[in-house]
Amino acid sequence: MNLLGQAVNHKIFGKGIITDHCDNKITVHFEKNKKIFLFPDAVPRYLTLKNTAIQKKIEKINKAWEQKINEKRRKAAEENQYRSLLYTMKIPPKSQMAYNLSEEALDGLKYVDTGCFLSGLNKGKPRIPANIQPNSAIVLTDCTPGNEDERKIIGVSMVDEHFWGDTCTDGRVKLHETYQLILPHEHRISFWKYFKKNVIQNPWGSVPFKYVQNQVMEKILFDICQRTAETVKAAEAMGIYRYFCRINRIPEKLTIHKEIEKSNVL
Repeated sequence: MNLLGQAVNHKIFGKGIITDHCDNKITVHFEKNKKIFLFPDAVPRYLTLKNTAIQKKIEKINKAWEQKINEKRRKAAEENQYRSLLYTMKIPPKSQMAYNLSEEALDGLKYVDTGCFLSGLNKGKPRIPANIQPNSAIVLTDCTPGNEDERKIIGVSMVDEHFWGDTCTDGRVKLHETYQLILPHEHRISFWKYFKKNVIQNPWGSVPFKYVQNQVMEKILFDICQRTAETVKAAEAMGIYRYFCRINRIPEKLTIHKEIEKSNVL
């Protein structure tokens, strides 16, 4: 838009001519002096162009820009409100998940599927993970067929911060894009170290997931941090643990920080 030479009017300085336009600034020469204005903000707030067609174009630009700014502010306000919700939400004591899958399924994993009911009124419908919400972590486990005693924790992921299980209708639990970790083989942990088999009856069967106590999950994540403290996975493990503790309102164990500080990796 060529504004050079356009006639304008200012309520105080009177009539003037635009003599320079550089980025978001315009220079206007009035009868007694020259002034610099922000563009397009100054039109029509301070300046009115004699050319009504250009005036309308600038007003249209201003309106679109204002709408864009308002939309950003609205989204920021909604995000702040949602963040407040995350850190004040009610946390069920058993809102974590242990999930059974094969190691081959880890590649590009973005969701875990809760499976479907095999009988009853809900036969064929997805299982609703009602207790799973943004504070939930999922330990990913695997074992070879017939070797349940050797089940290992092969990875962990937080749930996506916008996922709420009680509103889930397709049985797909979305994983967090940032807080995910696949454990190297040498740092994988025995799953049954944290559970008694008589507590989890029929360990998996047709249901690929089990609910886990929050305090048990904290212990698992703490141990993962310790096992990976001097590896390239240390920062990822620590990030997940700190996020988990913060969103679940569980105090962090300070000994982890000391172990990480000793590591040459960070």
